[in-house]
Amino acid sequence: MTIGRFQILFYTVIGICIITIITSFNSFSFIEIDLAVNWTMRFFALPILIVMIPVCYFIYLKFLRQYETKEYESEIWTRLRTIFRIFILTLAMTAIFIATTLSIIILTNAKFGDSKTVILDATIIDYYSQKSKGRTRHYIKIKDNQLERIVELKVEEPYHVGEKFTKDLKIGYWGLLYYE
Repeated sequence: MTIGRFQILFYTVIGICIITIITSFNSFSFIEIDLAVNWTMRFFALPILIVMIPVCYFIYLKFLRQYETKEYESEIWTRLRTIFRIFILTLAMTAIFIATTLSIIILTNAKFGDSKTVILDATIIDYYSQKSKGRTRHYIKIKDNQLERIVELKVEEPYHVGEKFTKDLKIGYWGLLYYE
């Protein structure tokens, strides 16, 4: 494979991953993310890391190493630089593929199979928000008797602990709640 073909393939894969991530997190007003995150971390994170270690090693040595311009006098520093760069590449690629896997779970939950509508009438037991890149994301935890579990939802607006939460949501293919 030539460097040009590798770059096209690499950027195409990364682009598809980024589009998938953006689509999944911007397509829903309400998403139950807690279970999807748990599944991703429990079942997919370690296998993704294990696959990424040799893949990133190969990518770095075959395609990226040739662009290094600085040569160290000591062979040890050169090897440490190579190990460090492979390590960073592996972490970055693993993070991208874990986020993509989470996004695929969220998207397939809503798009595959038949969804059932559930009327939630619950009390909010926890609320928190996160700011990133100038955007605030709101999350609530509710205890619903109908589902018999604590549900964490990404919501569009702030709520207060103890407030009633009533909403018609859908249960998708994987059993996760969502609302478009």
